[in-house]
Amino acid sequence: MPNGHGCLRIPYARWVAAAAALLLCLGLAAPDLIVNRTEEGIYVTAPRLNFLTGKPLERLHNGQAVAFDFQLSVIGQSKTDVLRRGFERFNISWDLWEEKFSVTRMRSSRSSATHLSSQAAEAWCLDNITFPASGLPLDQPVYVRLEVRAQEPKESLALADEPGISLANLIEVFSRASKARQPQYWKLEAGPLRLGDLKATAARNGS
Repeated sequence: MPNGHGCLRIPYARWVAAAAALLLCLGLAAPDLIVNRTEEGIYVTAPRLNFLTGKPLERLHNGQAVAFDFQLSVIGQSKTDVLRRGFERFNISWDLWEEKFSVTRMRSSRSSATHLSSQAAEAWCLDNITFPASGLPLDQPVYVRLEVRAQEPKESLALADEPGISLANLIEVFSRASKARQPQYWKLEAGPLRLGDLKATAARNGS
């Protein structure tokens, strides 16, 4: 029945249930980290990740190149056992005249892209970090974690496979960043999930 204002009375419990269902649907529609599998390997997408912001963006607009370290890990259900991890370093610069970003992948096979918007530059980085699924448990619950860290201006741009910057060094760097909760550090996680439940798609270009 309409109330005095011409509106239908909706029971409070039903309203709460409908609101909760809507929030749940919105959450499922846009998770922070989406895990994908091709025939060759595992990769992720992160629809709401925005790391070209804050101080790193200020440095870019001031004409400085900024290096971003990425770590992608598959972790056991207890979250204490890292089953596999992959590292990449991306060097990003900003073209003042064109107002576009350029990105170069530094660690594995060298590749680059230019004339990118901020969203396209961020997506290009994610498209270019992956590792093989072979040897990973496909039928056991695991977590997939993505960590991104902007290098400080004082840090060297030495590559992780050159002397002085070993994989052990990178692991320690990410460990310190996680514990300190640095403002230029981002961590996203998905799971628990079974990699075997992911439908394998065709191989991606550029990976």
